[in-house]
Amino acid sequence: MSSKNRKFSILTAAVILIIWLLTGMYTVDSGEQAVVLRFGQHVQTVSKAGLNWHLPSPIEQVIKVNIQQVRRIESGYSTLRQGSSTSYAQYATDPNSARMFTADETLVNVETAIQYYIVDAEAYLFNVDDQEDTLNKSAESAIRRVVASHYLDEVLTDNKFVIQQEIQEDLQEICDSYGLGVMITKVQLQDVYPPEEVDAAFKDVANAREDKNSYINQAEAYRNEVLPKAKGNAAEMINRAEAYKQKRISEAEGDVAAFRAILEQYELGEYVTRVRMYIETMEEILPGIDKYIVDDDGSTLKFLPLDGSSISAPNQE
Repeated sequence: MSSKNRKFSILTAAVILIIWLLTGMYTVDSGEQAVVLRFGQHVQTVSKAGLNWHLPSPIEQVIKVNIQQVRRIESGYSTLRQGSSTSYAQYATDPNSARMFTADETLVNVETAIQYYIVDAEAYLFNVDDQEDTLNKSAESAIRRVVASHYLDEVLTDNKFVIQQEIQEDLQEICDSYGLGVMITKVQLQDVYPPEEVDAAFKDVANAREDKNSYINQAEAYRNEVLPKAKGNAAEMINRAEAYKQKRISEAEGDVAAFRAILEQYELGEYVTRVRMYIETMEEILPGIDKYIVDDDGSTLKFLPLDGSSISAPNQE
């Protein structure tokens, strides 16, 4: 080979080597992690955004994972077409994964949407073989376990928030045990409804629940109407009782004062006071009748003190 051909071959090889080396250039965008593999074995994970280089293929290869992308798991249904400003989204129910038992052994269809994002690209790529299938099965397992621990009414309406929180915590625990490297951010019960086979029974239950709420509302309205009146009547009776009590107290105090006044007079002249009280009492109970005062032996007094004249007390021995 001539020197000219040898130089051309070297130059060509150098150009090819440079081009090959340049194929190792790659860019890591913000929110991405780049996992570098050397002959299929993980050697490093690059998180810093910018231009980077690795040994070109087939020595090394790079797998980039968006760790800020919010991903979605659909359990019990699947989205056939996303909605837009001109059309509605289309969904298809998956009865096999949607149908499950509640704590009171009632069949119910539960459609659940779960959101998550990747926090560790290395763990996500290498700790399990099929990440999405593992997540789907783990989500279905967590949903079934939580729903089976709650009664139908709680799943339908009363306790949805608590159930969603329990599913999120249970699924996160499963993912951590598998080392999936994901964070579950939200669990939403999209729809909970009865299977067709028991739909009629569910409607009866729903009607009964509506009747119950109606009766409760009527009872509340009646209570709100009667209770204020009863409280008003009670307050009025209490006020009357208080007034009567004050009146009786005042009368009793007046009677006591009068008795004390009489007692004082009585103590000053017991006999005179006793005779006077007796005469006054007889005058009240026998008005308009001639009255005579007699002694203990039956004889009348010489002077009768009932005609307005002064009273002459008998001699006391």
